[in-house]
Amino acid sequence: MTNSLWRIDADYLAAYTEDIGIMARIRRYYPDVEPMARYYRAGKRIAVQYRVPNRRKRSMRRMLGVDVECVRN
Repeated sequence: MTNSLWRIDADYLAAYTEDIGIMARIRRYYPDVEPMARYYRAGKRIAVQYRVPNRRKRSMRRMLGVDVECVRN
C-alpha cells in the first residue's frame, strides 16, 4: 500500500493513502481531516487524498508510517 504525506502550506498537510483500513480510521476518528480527492478505477475507490490540519501532523505520521516529504520547486 502506498502512503505519503507532504506540506501544502503553513497550516495544512496533504496525506495520500491506498489503505482502506487507514481510510476508515481517518473517517471514524478525525472529523477535521477532510478528503480533497478520491481516486477510482473501474468504479472502485482505490485511494483518497486528505487535507490535514497542522495539529494532526504527528498522528498522521504515525498512522501512515511515513515522514513529511520535502517538495522543492
